[in-house]
Amino acid sequence: MVKYPIAKGFYSFDREELIKQIERCFLDKKFGPGYIPSEIKMNKKLLAGIVPHAGYEFSGPCAAFTYKELYENYNFDTIIIVGTNHYGIGSNISLLLDDWYTPLGYVESDKEFIKKILDSFDAVEDPIAFKYEHSIEVQLPFLKYLFDDKFKIVPILIKDLNLEKIRDFVRVIDNVSKELNREIFILSSGDFTHHGEIYDYTYFKENIIDNVKEMDLEYIDKIVKLDSEGLRDLIKKYNGTVCGIYPFIFFIEYTKYKKGRVELLRYYNSGEKTLNDDIVVGYGSIISYI
Repeated sequence: MVKYPIAKGFYSFDREELIKQIERCFLDKKFGPGYIPSEIKMNKKLLAGIVPHAGYEFSGPCAAFTYKELYENYNFDTIIIVGTNHYGIGSNISLLLDDWYTPLGYVESDKEFIKKILDSFDAVEDPIAFKYEHSIEVQLPFLKYLFDDKFKIVPILIKDLNLEKIRDFVRVIDNVSKELNREIFILSSGDFTHHGEIYDYTYFKENIIDNVKEMDLEYIDKIVKLDSEGLRDLIKKYNGTVCGIYPFIFFIEYTKYKKGRVELLRYYNSGEKTLNDDIVVGYGSIISYI
């Protein structure tokens, strides 16, 4: 079975137009990096990254910062993509053995790695959990554009996990990578605050764009400081609408386990881009490295 695109409206399903969309994200000088990466620099030993998963028009330039760093420091066999389970379907940890289709070609799943996880941890192979979920899919065209067939993926959707369970899972992922001699990069897919009536979250009544940014930078400060408990408590304090808390905590715990440090590459919210404060969603590009 092959996973076909379901993220309609997030990116173009036409090959040539999709390539142009991705390149516009990199070339955006105001919100993106301003250039398409073309040189392998290897000035960082990357561990993990956080990328947004909204429509490319809105969050693509932000995501391009993480993908630029990944390209310039690429030395990996397998990308572990930890996605947000928006619909709460399936198990707390769901994996998929299928290869994935994109308009740029197929992306192969690392089936050996996935089977090792399934044999080693309380996780299930559950295609139903992925049936309507876009958080992993929207990352694949970026990866395919940059790396063609030079990678495989391990797609993981997580939800409702406590810290100890995430820490245990991090250790399993690391152990499997060593057992199979895989160089891995963890890619956590999530967005920050969703503000507006459409999200049933109207915490701010004025200066919404700036206040959402200030709130999100508080969340990001906890991520940079590798403070999972602090992030969790802050989201609870604000009754926050962070769409990616479990992938973000996975990023924190993996980075802590590998004794890495964190760098915020780019943050903006959709209001800064559209100048519309009725709907404001925050996007962050963050990496960790040794």
